[in-house]
Amino acid sequence: MTMLSLIGLLLACFNGLLIYGLTPQAQQAAARSATATVRALETRVASPIVLTPTPTPNPSATPTPNPPIFWPNNNTPNAVLQLPEGHYLIYEQPYNPNLPSNPKNSRNPNSQQGNLFLAPLGGQPEALQAPGYIYNQAVRPTLTPSGQLLYSGDGLWLLDIFSGQAIQIATIDTDEVITSMALSADGRWLAWSSEPANGRGTIKIYAGPLASTRLVYQQSTADCPCFRVFAVLPASSKQVLAYLLLTDSRGSHEAIQNGLWVLPIPVAGEQGQQEPQEILDEDPQQGPLLLSPSERFLLYSPNEGQVPYPTDNSVPADIAALSYANSLSLASLAGSPPTLGAAQVVLPAQRALRSIADYHWVTTPLFTPDERALVYVEFSSDDQPPYGRHSALYTVQISDGNGHLRIAKPALLATSTAALLELGTWLNGHTVTFYADGNIFALDLSTGAIATLVQAGTYVRAIAVIGTGRI
Repeated sequence: MTMLSLIGLLLACFNGLLIYGLTPQAQQAAARSATATVRALETRVASPIVLTPTPTPNPSATPTPNPPIFWPNNNTPNAVLQLPEGHYLIYEQPYNPNLPSNPKNSRNPNSQQGNLFLAPLGGQPEALQAPGYIYNQAVRPTLTPSGQLLYSGDGLWLLDIFSGQAIQIATIDTDEVITSMALSADGRWLAWSSEPANGRGTIKIYAGPLASTRLVYQQSTADCPCFRVFAVLPASSKQVLAYLLLTDSRGSHEAIQNGLWVLPIPVAGEQGQQEPQEILDEDPQQGPLLLSPSERFLLYSPNEGQVPYPTDNSVPADIAALSYANSLSLASLAGSPPTLGAAQVVLPAQRALRSIADYHWVTTPLFTPDERALVYVEFSSDDQPPYGRHSALYTVQISDGNGHLRIAKPALLATSTAALLELGTWLNGHTVTFYADGNIFALDLSTGAIATLVQAGTYVRAIAVIGTGRI
């Protein structure tokens, strides 16, 4: 019996399917639709493809690596985190020339095909057979509240993780690439964008119900801001189905996000093409980072910048090419259409310092699921080759009492010797996954306990934790 067959039996023995790293609204929706499968979509889309995951060798599984996390003053030992049974990590791995099983995508040389994996927490991973999948740093796969994996590549696909059933819900032309994708918290509304692979032609934005999106906006690539989707917010209006939050890619296929605009999606037939309305200026170089789980707050950076490329290949090229936040601000997001309230500074900007090594940069910030804190990676870069990076974990307490947002000063949680450190997804309300130099770990923020989840030996990105029962 394969591991996936066992998983199917386990699911039959439990009443509910738990998905972590989702918003509270999405978790509630998951509870209501945990038994839903892709059958509901089969009447509207092509016949499903059923494939079987492939067992993947893991030669680096032993010995277990020492977590590269160190606590201030060494007051907290690296206790071993006890991992629950019946839970699985979904992660993705880009193309790597040293891994023959991970071929480069010949259809679009500007993209990398890569692989999606499913691994029991701390166990052996299996490659998911995901037709049409293409790794894209700018378009992260996501779980729907019903437990299906939504991913992009030669279109958009829904994959039932445990049955292996895959359905294509959107297509693109062979000379196009998908540049963004966002799912509403309740899983009902989907928005995404595409543009020509060569960067010349028409940018297209689609939105609508999950399995039946339609073209809602298009523009020339020569007429920037070059929009891509940041988020989709349901609307409580008879004339407007949803509001899209758009950002400017500045003509790049990388994960670049500057400025923020609101685009209403009217009921079909109500009006012609709407025009985006700016709510966050992109000049100076500022951009959105993420919404809070309740979608009431926006974390953004008023000051982004470029960081030297590490010349030792310790950071993948598509990550090294990103603009990084040098400052953080938090603002409320409310109204119909949504507008931003007064911002509060989380981390002030640094200006006119003597050396690039004196600047701090922020990557992969996350709100805790209860929205009471923010966790992020802060790093600095050497000013000499190979431009090594030095990272640390910080946390910021947040309170929202009587309509007044209060933000504490950032507090150092731990330092790291990893050349590249990134936060991933939540395992539960207080345990977060993180990537460090070819491995994925789980860290309990309340106790400091750590466990190794994946030993890939190459860059991988955590997507979500899915399982049965409670942690």
